[in-house]
Amino acid sequence: MLVYYSWTILGGSSRHHELGLNLLSLSAPLVAAITIFMIYLNPNSRDRHFWLLISLGCFSYAVAEIIWLYNYSIAKVLVIYPEWSDLFYFLQISFYIVAFVYQLWQKKETAYQIKFFCDVAIIVTVFTALSWHFLVQPLFSLDELTPLLLIISVGYPVGDLLLLFGAISFYLGSAYFFSRSVLTLIITSLLLQVFADTAYLFSIAESSYVENNLYNPLWSLALLLMALAAILSLKPVEKPISTVLPEPPNERITFQMLLPYSTIILLFIVIAIEQNKAIHGLIAGASLSVSFIIARQIFTLLDNQKLLFNYDHLTSVLEHKIEQRTVEVTSKNEQLEKVIQKMEELAYYDVLSGLPNRRLFLEKLEDFIRDAKQQSEKFAVVFIDLDRFKNVNDSFGHEFGDLLLQGFSEKIKENLRSDDVISRQGGDEFTIILNNIYDEHDISPLIHRLQTALAKPIIINGQELHISMSIGIAVYPKDGETTGELLKHADSAMYSAKAKGKNNFQFFSDDMALIASRKIALENDMRRAITNKEFVLYYQPQIQVETGNIIGMEALIRWKTDDGDVVSPGEFIPLAEETRLILPIGEWVLYTACEQAKKWHDTGHSHLKLAVNLSPLQFLHEDLMDVVKFTLHKTGFPASSLELEITEGVAVDDAEIAMARMRELREIGVRIAIDDFGTGYSSLNYLKQFPLNNLKIAQPFVQDMATNPSDKALVEAMVFIAHNLNMSVIAEGVETEEQLALLKDLGCDEIQGYLYSKPLSADQFTELIVKGRFSAKLVN
Repeated sequence: MLVYYSWTILGGSSRHHELGLNLLSLSAPLVAAITIFMIYLNPNSRDRHFWLLISLGCFSYAVAEIIWLYNYSIAKVLVIYPEWSDLFYFLQISFYIVAFVYQLWQKKETAYQIKFFCDVAIIVTVFTALSWHFLVQPLFSLDELTPLLLIISVGYPVGDLLLLFGAISFYLGSAYFFSRSVLTLIITSLLLQVFADTAYLFSIAESSYVENNLYNPLWSLALLLMALAAILSLKPVEKPISTVLPEPPNERITFQMLLPYSTIILLFIVIAIEQNKAIHGLIAGASLSVSFIIARQIFTLLDNQKLLFNYDHLTSVLEHKIEQRTVEVTSKNEQLEKVIQKMEELAYYDVLSGLPNRRLFLEKLEDFIRDAKQQSEKFAVVFIDLDRFKNVNDSFGHEFGDLLLQGFSEKIKENLRSDDVISRQGGDEFTIILNNIYDEHDISPLIHRLQTALAKPIIINGQELHISMSIGIAVYPKDGETTGELLKHADSAMYSAKAKGKNNFQFFSDDMALIASRKIALENDMRRAITNKEFVLYYQPQIQVETGNIIGMEALIRWKTDDGDVVSPGEFIPLAEETRLILPIGEWVLYTACEQAKKWHDTGHSHLKLAVNLSPLQFLHEDLMDVVKFTLHKTGFPASSLELEITEGVAVDDAEIAMARMRELREIGVRIAIDDFGTGYSSLNYLKQFPLNNLKIAQPFVQDMATNPSDKALVEAMVFIAHNLNMSVIAEGVETEEQLALLKDLGCDEIQGYLYSKPLSADQFTELIVKGRFSAKLVN
């Protein structure tokens, strides 16, 4: 194209100039048509039907150029205007117009249709008036004007005006059609074609058309720009998501807004210049344009009124919603405050009793310590544990026990001073802070007052219950200066009160601290003993009274430290139960004893039974059955030769669980004996219900039966009851021949004690049964 203009300006060869123009005129529409059609076929293309119509228009233009070039350059036929090529030129314009109308219909915006139409109508009306005045009206003065020539001559301006309509529509509605770059190329292409058509028609009307003119290549350029616009339409449109509030609309006046009014001003300027000529068409166009402006303004006023009404309505609705939301938020806040208050109650108060819980108690205790330290005052921490509360739960149920705790809490609160603090630590344990203590002697009257209040029975569901307390007291700062020390020492004093018979109170003393320290040291040593395997088993023979034969043995645990010291079972067994170390220790005892007894069975002593004590915690533990089954399976020891000894207190405390556990043990063949019968909560009813094999008479009854008729009578009764319940009887702690003789007379089945043998190590017991030592005293 640059070559063409250079050649035209410099005056090159007419033949080469014509050839270049013909090649450009033919190649440009073909390239544009094929390119745009390929865009239509691309599945990623947007507005595919628009580009299809545009490509058909380009093909039509190419056909028109082929016809014109054939007639002019090959057939050498004089091209007479109009001709067949004009049909395809009009077809190109028609496809373009259909494409623009289709796109306008697809992208219509209802809120601005009338405004948009008025703006476009104003501009098109102005250019129609100008086209009429300068292009169409002069055609009527031609001498050779025919009807067909008139139709075609008028058709081109009309077609150009419609193309101009499309360009203006796209420009004014640029926010809805294409990206800015694509829209710019489309509008430029349309304006170039309209300009070229207008220049051509104007030169025809003025009879000034020449071949080497400056607007001939503009048609080709317009088509190529349309093809470029189609290619750019494939580029994805990026719309980043903004995280900030949108900016207010730009209030400056743009050319886009002024364009309709600028064209009217242009029209009035032309009217002023052309006032001496026939300007009826210009005046008519100006009148119509002004009517469009008036219509636009009327619609704008109506639209503004509607917007104002909607704004007022929305404002009213919004105010109503805000009012509703304010009420809802206020209600939610009130609910939230109640929830927070409830959460604080749950966090700081005991649900059952309504008393402060351990958490709140510790916070208040911290405050008391701080204040007492600043003012050099004293106060006392009291630890309370209800005596035999577990029996109440087991006898009457947990709901009854909860009612008892509530009643107890009310009685305690009623008998405390206003500045004292009571808390429930959990279970049946309570703590109290006694404030304003000037001397320790001030504490006893307060405790007596609580004990007196509980001397009267508490009535729960018509049932009278007498409740007693074991109370421990620690005084600040003598017994501790921290929450941990005070609570620990008060707890130690409470356990001391329980050990001294319950239903009393004890002040903390240094001896208790030593005992507590000893317990901690003993616990640590016991843990190391488990790891270092310092525990050993001894076996005490059990003798059949009638024959004097060894029929079994009881496994007894001993603890020999690495230093050679011996720790009494009476010292470490209670601590092992308290710390739950009795579980691994008891498991080890059971396995080791069964393993050793199996060796004796394998050496020809399969008649021996093995007695193993179970602690209350071990017997009631949920893993007991698994431990017993595993031990019997692993060692191969027969279940029928194993006798597990439990205390009667275990059976009474948890009767249902104990009965179920006994039945499970009996089902796998294990024997069950009641140990130390008569020293606990003896109950004939339990003896009748429990599936027992053996009853073991406690040593105290056996020791005094020779000198105390009452003990002898009790032993006789025990033997009678056991035999009538199909149980055998074994007496432990037999040390004298007189005791032995009495037991034989009373019908006791088995004995165990120093009269025959003390507990022996495994090797010593092996030697005993191998040598077959029998006691002649038992035989006689």
